Amino acid sequence: MNNTLTRSRLKLLALLLVFALPAILAKLVLSQHWYNSGVTNKGRLIDPSNNLQALGVANPYQGAKWQLGYVLPEHCDTFCKQQIHYLQQSHVALGKYQQRVVPVILVGEQSDPEMVAQLPLDMLQVNDSFTNVVGSFEYVIVDPLGQLVMRYPQVDSEQNLVAQSKGLLADLRKLLKLSRVG
Repeated sequence: MNNTLTRSRLKLLALLLVFALPAILAKLVLSQHWYNSGVTNKGRLIDPSNNLQALGVANPYQGAKWQLGYVLPEHCDTFCKQQIHYLQQSHVALGKYQQRVVPVILVGEQSDPEMVAQLPLDMLQVNDSFTNVVGSFEYVIVDPLGQLVMRYPQVDSEQNLVAQSKGLLADLRKLLKLSRVG
């Protein structure tokens, strides 16, 4: 009788171990940060979520179109002009999604007015609260509801700029493909 009781307890313990061990191991792996989740976006998600209205920015494209923006710095050098060119080319490269997106230059209060007058794209006036979230020389994707979705930090070389533009284009295509808004 004692031998049967021991065998039954071992079976019960083995059964509990089979079901509990995977959960315990999963908790351990996640708590120790041994697992790297698969992230496919190239830009940085803007968290906590901000929208243009809450930041005090008037949005003429509210409810209509996605916006692919570039935050114009105080002084626009050749690298800045190159980024604006890549912004235009990214819009052209969207193909069938092109009519859903408008490229805009986000002009701050310190931006050079002479440079602003020469730019061929639509302008959107931003304030200091916006530039605290998205800095100069950065790209930003804004959805039709005015939510800031992703930002692409400043890069330091032309080679990195090309890679960043490709990543921005890939992210924007995914967003447009999955979005039912705009």
